[in-house]
Amino acid sequence: MKATTTICGEIEHFIKEQGLTINQFAKIADINSGTLSSILNGRRPLSVKQLDQITSVMGMEEGHFFERYIEEFIFNSTPDWRRLGPYLYRCAELDKLDCLDKAIRMTLDNTTYLPMLYNLAETFVQEEKYKAAMLLYECVAESEKYQHSGTLSIMSIQTI
Repeated sequence: MKATTTICGEIEHFIKEQGLTINQFAKIADINSGTLSSILNGRRPLSVKQLDQITSVMGMEEGHFFERYIEEFIFNSTPDWRRLGPYLYRCAELDKLDCLDKAIRMTLDNTTYLPMLYNLAETFVQEEKYKAAMLLYECVAESEKYQHSGTLSIMSIQTI
């Protein structure tokens, strides 16, 4: 497949290459055609679930677009936990730890995400996704130590 610069560009190229309409592709991907059109026209963000559905229809491996998704749909707009949380979780499921690490490091400037990152790390521990949990714990700890926050103390006590 010819490489394009964006995820939406690749989707549009695939649709054209396959001789499909947006409506046909949307039906195959089980996505509302109006929603898909809005995504492709940049009026609506692409969710991780929709990305997985589209990737599957395109015959690509799960997580194929994850590296670009970070830039295009999470951090080129206002970061939103509704997109970021599922993305991080899916990265852990697919063992795409490089994408997980990049996304959480880009998030550290926004301290409002620290409790959510910590809670997600706790979930990963419960689900035995230890490598993903460790990346989250490390980033939270790095951020917290510069803020002299009590969360770091609590984290240290809990891991003892």
